[in-house]
Amino acid sequence: MKVELFKREDRYDLYGVDGAKIASSDPNPFGKLSKENCDEIFGVVDVEKLAKDEAIKISESEIRDEKLERIYKRGFNKAMELNKDKLFTVEDVKHAMNRVWSWMSIEEDKDCSVLSELEEKVIHSLQQPTEIEVEIAVLLTERDGGVVIETPKLDADGCLILKNK
Repeated sequence: MKVELFKREDRYDLYGVDGAKIASSDPNPFGKLSKENCDEIFGVVDVEKLAKDEAIKISESEIRDEKLERIYKRGFNKAMELNKDKLFTVEDVKHAMNRVWSWMSIEEDKDCSVLSELEEKVIHSLQQPTEIEVEIAVLLTERDGGVVIETPKLDADGCLILKNK
């Protein structure tokens, strides 16, 4: 089932193709969404969980013997690893685009609104999305007579299970 997941400041909302709300991570009369499942789809990192997972990898004696500087470096390197695909700032992109305009001999007196609109589209395409097309995981059940029924899969807490399309 094709649906769209929207990331809000404090919650996630799921809408069908008809625009009707299907579920939310906030309490609601519709279906429930797992914040963790939605965070995973949007690539949000749970720093506390990551810290615990990384700490498990280090033996207790190593933690006692390791100096604070080495622990800090390990955390910094992990952050760099997680952000390796985020190499440019918005200002870097604007500067690069301005250089392209000058190479193409686009003068200031030409239609600057077109250039600025294009610049905004490029920058927007590089930013974190606020909506993603997802699918609701379903269970297929065959009834007598060959009728197949799709039932949404739920996790242990009764939340819809979503997956990237």
